[in-house]
Amino acid sequence: MIWGLTSGGWMGGLYGKAADPERALFELLHEHDLHATELSAGRLMDMEPGRRQELAGRARDLDVRVCLGVGVNPFGEDPDAVRRATDRTLEALEVLPAMFRTPICVSGVSRYSSFTRQPSVAEQIERLSQALAPVAAAAHRAGCPVGLHNAGHYCSDVAELCRRTPHLGILFDTGNAFLVGERPPRAAVAAAPYTVGTHFKDHYVAPNKQARPLCVDIRGAILGDGDAGLREIYGILRESTPGFEGLTMLMEIDPVEGLTQRAALAKCLDFVRGL
Repeated sequence: MIWGLTSGGWMGGLYGKAADPERALFELLHEHDLHATELSAGRLMDMEPGRRQELAGRARDLDVRVCLGVGVNPFGEDPDAVRRATDRTLEALEVLPAMFRTPICVSGVSRYSSFTRQPSVAEQIERLSQALAPVAAAAHRAGCPVGLHNAGHYCSDVAELCRRTPHLGILFDTGNAFLVGERPPRAAVAAAPYTVGTHFKDHYVAPNKQARPLCVDIRGAILGDGDAGLREIYGILRESTPGFEGLTMLMEIDPVEGLTQRAALAKCLDFVRGL
């Protein structure tokens, strides 16, 4: 199992203003005996080759493996632009995984959700399967399976997409289940057979009965202290995920009231190391 930390977000405050943020991120991971993070494949491909090689060498020196964020948008209005974006992703999968020792790739669906009526969920799944199939196949050949991030879809819908698309997996975000009103452990049951990695995070959740329309208030929590049920989720993944011991587990830590980033990171590490 590879434990690491997502890039950006609140934890980005620990390295984002450094002269070389990527190197500073790798050094932060090394300081805390963490071995994976996530960077955009497009951003890496836009770098000068020398800069890319420099970063890859530093990551290797510090035993950090880089998960690649890869974008596929089958819902674009310009078919040629969609094709070019897919070709660019396929090119990145030929260049980057060996260089950065990539354990998994991460993709997502930003535009639609399980609540979208047009296109329907069935149509979304069909179009996503067609678009992701060549990317999933290329990533499989490179040894770094694609995990689709659950952000706005029920995990049962993402699992159905995986059933239809060879070599496609799920990047299971333990907190994003709340976005669609799902209990995270229940979402984990649907996701577990296809999970290749996680965004491992926690939140405090409280229904706001005074708001109009009704809503749920969500706050960041130390891993294990919130309402996601992380111990239960970890047990579900251990029982039901093929290759559990090889999962890439990226901690994602949202702002926690009353704590600095370093203090929150230390407490989260205490939790995951006690699992």
